[in-house]
Amino acid sequence: MSGRRQWTLERDDDGYPSCLLASPDPPKRLYGIGDATMLHPGLAVIGSRKATPYGRGCARRFASWAASHGVCVVSGAAYGCDLEAHAAAIDAGGPSVAVLGCGPDVDYPSIAVNVLETLRGTGAVVAEVPFGSEPRPWAFPRRNRIIAALSVAVLVVEAALPSGTFSTADHALEAGREVLAVPGSVFSVGSAGTNRLIRQGATPITSEEDLEDAL
Repeated sequence: MSGRRQWTLERDDDGYPSCLLASPDPPKRLYGIGDATMLHPGLAVIGSRKATPYGRGCARRFASWAASHGVCVVSGAAYGCDLEAHAAAIDAGGPSVAVLGCGPDVDYPSIAVNVLETLRGTGAVVAEVPFGSEPRPWAFPRRNRIIAALSVAVLVVEAALPSGTFSTADHALEAGREVLAVPGSVFSVGSAGTNRLIRQGATPITSEEDLEDAL
């Protein structure tokens, strides 16, 4: 199941990820391209689509550290922090998995085409909707539970209020995963969400040492 081969995993297949199977709402079917053996708990790195340089830098810093230490970086390939995390993992030569709200063979968003093409060859791109499925608004909140289930912990590097990243954080807690957050300036609206997550009990991550301890 390695390389660029397309594959489909049913819930009762031997190769179906055990971490997904044990989650509260496992997909009935998973479609993918790439290396299905990467579908084991890694580090989800997520954040704002309207990322600031600070958020992008944090995504790259912590994703790079994780990937260079053999921890699979999981994200949603969305514009902003997600793409930075995938790109950093690729640059570090480590594993990375993208979970999409469209078919795993569909390049969405279009700006992610190069990252997705690379991941289909060196990592994995997965979805619970079939090959060729175009993006649908309802599919993106649904895919967040898969990102959470494929992680040991979810690291939110930047989030405003309100933020779609809270959906993934909620799914992480439901699945028994730890929620981590990078604190930001009290003057930055882009960090209001992560600062709130920390007030609500998320573990603050300010260095690679913090991340190593959390993992």
